Amino acid sequence: MKRDYYEILGVDRNVSAPELKKAFKRLAIKYHPDKNPGDKEAEAKFKEAAEAYEVLSDQSKRQTYDQFGHQGVSSNFGQSGFQNVDINDIFNNIFGDEIFGDIFGDIFGRSGTRRPPRGRNIQMAYEMTLEEAVFGKDVEIRLPTSNKKVSVNIPAGVDTGNKIRLSGEGEVSQYGGENGDLFIVVQVIKHEFLEREGNHLYCEVPIRVDQAILGGEIEVPTLSKKVLLKIPPETQTGKIFKLRDLGAGSLRGKTTGDLFVRVVVETPSKLSSKQKKLIEDAFNEANKNFHEVSNFTSKINKKFK
Repeated sequence: MKRDYYEILGVDRNVSAPELKKAFKRLAIKYHPDKNPGDKEAEAKFKEAAEAYEVLSDQSKRQTYDQFGHQGVSSNFGQSGFQNVDINDIFNNIFGDEIFGDIFGDIFGRSGTRRPPRGRNIQMAYEMTLEEAVFGKDVEIRLPTSNKKVSVNIPAGVDTGNKIRLSGEGEVSQYGGENGDLFIVVQVIKHEFLEREGNHLYCEVPIRVDQAILGGEIEVPTLSKKVLLKIPPETQTGKIFKLRDLGAGSLRGKTTGDLFVRVVVETPSKLSSKQKKLIEDAFNEANKNFHEVSNFTSKINKKFK
């Protein structure tokens, strides 16, 4: 289980932004891998502190974290947080070049040598349809730093918040170091019919009253085609059907989710007097067959007699 971000940085929940920054800087200096070469535990603590600071230093993310905890901000880091991120990227993203020298001066001493700081990493959002996100797509984007076009492969299985890294396509370093990186942040557009949760897809489909009573077949949308779903007689509104392997794949490509279809029985409107009379007669004859209604009515009458 992840530790509380405030606990990691050693601050209380009312900490101010300047004090929060001081707390992280203190831990960054203590656990930076360049000061603790080969010490995996120190490196892990450094990344843990960096992840905590990245969230708590952003007012919006901090509010979300305070309300929902780690679950509310988990999409920002995926499953492994900062585990696969370059150490220098963390410094550049959080502090920028302006205090890079201050921190490394504290680590190595003012006379020590260091690599020139890299350029800043930058992010750009890329919108795509649910179909494109699930099946993957080769896209051409215009770089915000140079205005040139590059081809990018967006792998199958991405979801909103996933990031694709283009090394060296970020901002140019002002100090002669390497360029920063560009992160393309996926934004999946809301689908007309389907909603996605992990590898599973969900769809709500209206059916007629006669279909619910007598049964029949309905058309259901999937990511690539429409399929027929058999509705059994006496189906109640809210009934959920599972269509196996018609969901979304994952980034790792090992599993495919299912499609869950929830049916909603539609009551007809704008009926003529004749139609209403026919329905009234039919349902009066079938009144004893409405078991839930009968049971509920009996309970009310018993309680309030």
